[in-house]
Formats: sequence, structure tokens, C-alpha cells
Amino acid sequence: MAEHSITLTDRRYMELTGIKNVITFDEEEIILESSPGLIFIVGQGMHITMLNLDEGKVKIEGEVQSFQYKPQGTDIKTRSKNIINRLLK
Repeated sequence: MAEHSITLTDRRYMELTGIKNVITFDEEEIILESSPGLIFIVGQGMHITMLNLDEGKVKIEGEVQSFQYKPQGTDIKTRSKNIINRLLK
């Protein structure tokens, strides 16, 4: 298993390692696939400022309000519908 870590500084700068893939992202929600499972990051004005999947590294800037791990195989289709609904408002 690849080493996984999260560093959050002042709730504005997040660095993650052990990332396998970016599932979806916008300014309010980012979903990443990591070695221990899916990571749902919720916030405002978030941007991925660095992405290197070969090394498994991601950097995010913006206001991070929460992040949560979900097990592999979690159905994210319902979350995707919420993103589409927000975009269509």
C-alpha cells in the first residue's frame, strides 16, 4: 500500500499523498481516490494547484470546511447528481 498523508494548514492549504485518482472536483467539493479509500473534501473556492498522480501528490488551496473518508466502492452517483443540480441552479 502506498504511504498516505494529509497536511492541512490554516484550513486553506491541503497537501495529500497516496492519491490514485481525482474522481470529481469543483470549487465546493473534491472527491479523490486514495490508498485507504475515497476522500470527500467540502469547502469554498477550492482549486487543485498541483496534481502529480505518478507520485500520488495533490495540493489544494481554498477554504476547507470538512473532509471525510468513505470506503472503496461507495456509490458517488448520488453526490454527482447534487453537483449537477448545483450547477443548473
